[in-house]
Amino acid sequence: MEKVSMRDVLAASYKVVEVPVPMNRANTALLLVDVQDLATPEHLAGQAVKSGLDAAAVENALADYAQRFYAAVANCERLLKAARGAEIACVHVKIEALSGNARDTGPSHRRLGWCYPPGSEETQFLTPVTPAAGEIVISKTVSGAFTATNLDAVLRHMEIRWLVIAGFETDECIEATGRAALDLGYVTLFAEDACTAYEADSHSAFMAKYASWGLARSTDSLLDTLSHL
Repeated sequence: MEKVSMRDVLAASYKVVEVPVPMNRANTALLLVDVQDLATPEHLAGQAVKSGLDAAAVENALADYAQRFYAAVANCERLLKAARGAEIACVHVKIEALSGNARDTGPSHRRLGWCYPPGSEETQFLTPVTPAAGEIVISKTVSGAFTATNLDAVLRHMEIRWLVIAGFETDECIEATGRAALDLGYVTLFAEDACTAYEADSHSAFMAKYASWGLARSTDSLLDTLSHL
């Protein structure tokens, strides 16, 4: 008997009955989500050690995440360079309160203690993906980039129909942002190796699901797509 997985069944079950508008440079945007200090293994390590965990044990626990994280950052940088070269809109999203006392932080983040006023260390973009002059920056205080921000209005004003999403964390802010984007009608492509999660299995499960929809692509595949627009 032929071996068939659940993913095989799902991939065979989904049928394209409505072809989306063709992708081009004008209707496409790269959305980089939370590629900032807050997501780094170094930040996590610092918080854990402050809480009393052994530094060496913490470093060991974070080793796999650190490797996956910086590989994803490198791919975010590749996508950003390609988007800039193709004159595709680049939108940067980060966790950052709007007020100086971070009072506007969403309840779910407040419960986690994620209250970061503008300019705080945790809100800083990582050097390889620092926004260039003229690129859009959106601050959010919840997981989803569309929730309680003007991101949807901004993209619609720009007549964006396609989104390429990369960043952190796959099963948190990327998932929340991507689900909202799809529900809002954007054709959404997840850069599967330009994202990761704290737990490798969580990242793999998310990407496997969207790969069966044809929406999870490698950075190399996306770079090829962008180069032909």
